[in-house]
Amino acid sequence: MTGLGEIYLATYGHESALETYTDALALAREIDDRGNEAQILNRIGQVFDRQSQYEEALARYQEANKVYQEVGDRAGEGATLNNIGAVYDNQGNYPEALRFYEESLAILREVGDRAGEGATLNNIGLVYDNQGNYPEALRFYEESLAIRREVGDRAGEGTTLNNIGSIYWSQKAYDEALRYYEEALAIRQEVGDRAGEANTIGNIGTTYARQGRTDLALIEMQQAFNIYRSIGSPPGEEWTAGWIRGLLNSLREAGNQAEYQRQCQQTATIASLPITEWCP
Repeated sequence: MTGLGEIYLATYGHESALETYTDALALAREIDDRGNEAQILNRIGQVFDRQSQYEEALARYQEANKVYQEVGDRAGEGATLNNIGAVYDNQGNYPEALRFYEESLAILREVGDRAGEGATLNNIGLVYDNQGNYPEALRFYEESLAIRREVGDRAGEGTTLNNIGSIYWSQKAYDEALRYYEEALAIRQEVGDRAGEANTIGNIGTTYARQGRTDLALIEMQQAFNIYRSIGSPPGEEWTAGWIRGLLNSLREAGNQAEYQRQCQQTATIASLPITEWCP
């Protein structure tokens, strides 16, 4: 039934998945299936996490971790500690995030979970990245990348390459950023990660924008906007739309009216939205 919850999450959204997981949890407790109980609690936590209901997510993860400790499942405990770290990371509580990630990392190394180790190293890199400690972030990303390549985690490899690109973007090393983004994009397209694909295309667009290549930036952002809209990601749509409007406005302020009008019309056509949405 947990697999069914994943299908409902992908197809119908959070409410259907949560209902299915809740039914599965009741059944696991009824038959005293402790291992599955912890796994389902983790899945419920992930549903709340994706909805940014962090306190609810944290409560379920902590329940799951307690069960894993009681049954002696160290691998499950390590994975759950990683999830708890992610909640604190999303809340901007970086010291707590690092504490849980490092505890998770120690357990994952103890049980030989190389894929989990690679994911947690990437997450630690994200914490340092968010704090602006780019050398330390890069060190953890590179360690994560090596492991993800070793275990054949292509989706994870794409994620970490994208993160490394963002480090170089933050340091204004735009050519190097593009190199990593393009490598990440190829992998994300290969594995069918549409959300990741949109994110990386958008990142390429922001890089072109920072290089003053407005025409190329608009092409990338328009493409990213359409992908975000096709997968139903309002935050992604909002992010890319903000960049598109900013780029169009820069053309208008530069006094290039012909190019401004051409790009306004092209954006409206590509995005299938009225021109007034982009160029009031």
